[in-house]
Amino acid sequence: MNRQCRSLICKFIPVSPTRMRRARGSVLVLGSFLMIFLALALLIGYSYGGLFFEHNRLQASANEVALAGARKLNEFDRLGQMNNMLARSRQLVFEGRRQLEEANEKYPGIAALAGELLDESHDSAVLLESQRSLLNVVARSEASIAVQHKFDEVKGSYAMFLPWMKVEAPELAGYQCGRCNGVESNVELIGTLSGLTSFDKEQGYVVGELHPYYKGHINAKLSGPDSDLDFKISSLAATVKSSTPPARIILPGNFLSIGSGELPSVCRVKLWLPVSTGYGPYAGGKMSCVGAAAATGGLPQQ
Repeated sequence: MNRQCRSLICKFIPVSPTRMRRARGSVLVLGSFLMIFLALALLIGYSYGGLFFEHNRLQASANEVALAGARKLNEFDRLGQMNNMLARSRQLVFEGRRQLEEANEKYPGIAALAGELLDESHDSAVLLESQRSLLNVVARSEASIAVQHKFDEVKGSYAMFLPWMKVEAPELAGYQCGRCNGVESNVELIGTLSGLTSFDKEQGYVVGELHPYYKGHINAKLSGPDSDLDFKISSLAATVKSSTPPARIILPGNFLSIGSGELPSVCRVKLWLPVSTGYGPYAGGKMSCVGAAAATGGLPQQ
């Protein structure tokens, strides 16, 4: 519509001042509602964006705290060395028993010496089990200290008070030690003792065909008179082709609980983060994240 047509219409259809004021008022009200709606949308968007950011940040902190504890568990390859020593001690007991039986049958003159060697290997196995129990206590304690220390480092940077949202300091809700699902031990089966190798395969102590390893989280007991001895081999990732797995983040669902007397190779932590609204009626809760990490793999027997 051109200007001439509009001018003609205005001449024949006059607009009263009251109608013009009403029209302007309606536009003002509509604009105000629109501005309020946009402000609420921005506020909600900022709130959800802040919660999403804080959740990702909390998950990263949970992973970092769990990783600090996992690194401490196998520090200096102490878990891997203990597994290897248990396997070698087991070989000594098995071979000592075989030699004693052979001496009694064929060489009675050295049967007493063979008996002393067997007793010595037997006592060594008992001593090694006591040291394994002590290592379990030390590793768990040091990992717990490392977890708490790392948590204290990260928790101070969380507090945030915005007009529409309040984020307080996180809380360490829980800490556990365990093992990783699907990970066996770092102890390679050495087939120098054919009798022991056959026995272990019959008992289902080993896995793998080309490169067999002992299973993780087993008590590889011997049979007969030496069945009173414990040889508890723990779960720990093995070195493959000269590549030792570093401490690493794992899915929390792969964490498996173990008994208090077992050597752990995985740390799992749970963090809580209190979050609440800043405006309007109070609404708040605790955001939670779980992080899990596995220890450094074990080195092969030297």
